[in-house]
Amino acid sequence: MSTPYIIYLSPYDILRPRTNQLSDVRFTEGFAQNHCHTHLIVPYVERTDNISKKEVAATYGLKSHLNIHYSPTHFTEDVKGGWQLAQVAWHGIRTTFTILKQRKNKNQTYIISRSSHLLRPYFTLRKIFPSRFKNVVLIHWAHDFNISKNHLRIYQLADYILATNSSILNSILKKSKRKSAEGSFTLNPITESQALEYITKEEARKVVKLTEIKTPLIVYTGKIGINYDKELKYILEAAQQLPNYTFLFTGGKPKTVAFWEDYCNGLGLKNVLFTGYLSDYRKIKYYQYSADVLISYYTKQGHDVRYNFPNKICEYMLTGNPMVSPNYPATQDLLTESNCTFTTPENSQALAKSIREIIESPELALQKAQQAAKDVREITFKKVAARLLKQFPK
Repeated sequence: MSTPYIIYLSPYDILRPRTNQLSDVRFTEGFAQNHCHTHLIVPYVERTDNISKKEVAATYGLKSHLNIHYSPTHFTEDVKGGWQLAQVAWHGIRTTFTILKQRKNKNQTYIISRSSHLLRPYFTLRKIFPSRFKNVVLIHWAHDFNISKNHLRIYQLADYILATNSSILNSILKKSKRKSAEGSFTLNPITESQALEYITKEEARKVVKLTEIKTPLIVYTGKIGINYDKELKYILEAAQQLPNYTFLFTGGKPKTVAFWEDYCNGLGLKNVLFTGYLSDYRKIKYYQYSADVLISYYTKQGHDVRYNFPNKICEYMLTGNPMVSPNYPATQDLLTESNCTFTTPENSQALAKSIREIIESPELALQKAQQAAKDVREITFKKVAARLLKQFPK
């Protein structure tokens, strides 16, 4: 059997590692770990704070070789808008055609993208150049469910649908009138290296200089913004009710952190810490491992709670520390009563009560946390990619 080719089209500039970049790079590596000819096509954005191309493997924790193709742009900020995505798509098409031309014996090839903008042109090109697309399967990896006509068209045209959770997948298959065998969900896996990693709370706190904290440490890692403020307000209201606990938030640009520090001062909160933006994302895990309780508490503001599956859920589970979260449909593929403490959404009193219960019932909390760590270590990019290769159409 010939070795498959994987061509992954990412809209994200991987020289500035963040959540989506991590997801795309590591997802692609999962196929490389299953002995595929793996090609990752990404835009190059000219930033002063870029890591170098030589640092990608170490920064992303890659253990397998990826063929990374950087599409030239003159962008200096995140790729956004139809015109910029069109430029990225054009460069990606040129690279893809070169790869397809170089394939030996027309090996089975899977072109995958989370971006409908980057994937859309390939359906037209396949009609125009059918010989170039021999043994080529076009796959959309959905991280949300979108009811627009353009997205529905992609849902209908794609040879196979991937989604991060069953809630997204089932809605896509139903809307596009597809069979269940024409799709699968991936979750947001961890790497093989992460699955083997064990960091003690004491070690983690030394790294991020939190050894002086003697009160229960409640940690939230995620986006800190001003526009999406409801989830932070609920957590800060919970912090008001738990003055003997320390609440720590990672992330946030200087203006954003200043806004929330002023907000806390207005409430008289003395038990809240903000780290600010962490340029090296690898430090985030040490804050997660340092926690006595980890919080995932997003709201309907800026999210569709039926479909949104935070990447940090799997990272939280990996630490072996207790986690509190609302029981939303998008996370029900993974979170259960046995590995998570569920709480009422958009209710600071309920959140504070759940946090207190975790701290005051350490044996039950530890039991759930250990089960979470066990569950998530079975969900690695390598294992998910191996399953998908068996399910993909030939």
